[in-house]
Amino acid sequence: MILIDETYFTGELMLPNIPVNPLPESGTALALQTAGEKNLDVFVDKYVTDYLVRLFGRSFTRTFLDALELPTPGRIWLDLKDQLLIKTGSYKASPLANYVYYMVSSAAVTKTTQAGECDPDFDNSQNAFNRRKFSRAWNEMADMTRKLLKWFDRQWDVYGEYMTDCEGMDRKSIADYTNEFGI
Repeated sequence: MILIDETYFTGELMLPNIPVNPLPESGTALALQTAGEKNLDVFVDKYVTDYLVRLFGRSFTRTFLDALELPTPGRIWLDLKDQLLIKTGSYKASPLANYVYYMVSSAAVTKTTQAGECDPDFDNSQNAFNRRKFSRAWNEMADMTRKLLKWFDRQWDVYGEYMTDCEGMDRKSIADYTNEFGI
């Protein structure tokens, strides 16, 4: 998983019924699990990358992630990583986790069938209005993103040379607040 792991998905950000098991190395099991995206690793890799691209653009994101894979990443990349991951004692938070949670949970509100989208009906339960919880997760992510961007902008002399293009960047939408009605 990129930057965050399952320990960030507790409390309000819990993602039920998504295994944390590592992906199989190869074969049919890998193909089925990846195609169905039923593994937390797949969701995290997909949506963390999406968040970083929207925040920093494609080339900077690639440079950042490549630098973190080095045996000894440079201090500037570790500083940026520290800004993305908030750890206080046993508490962990990150705009990355909130973004992953929002994207995974909001996509799971309906189920895709051959006939189109349907609202799942569960035995002995009733679907609840969950947009309030989704918007709270998004707005917490937006708050953390705004703080991160303020820090990043103050560090422009350090990171500016790596901002070679803005392809994929969409800071406005990633830092804007939402409400339970999606507006």
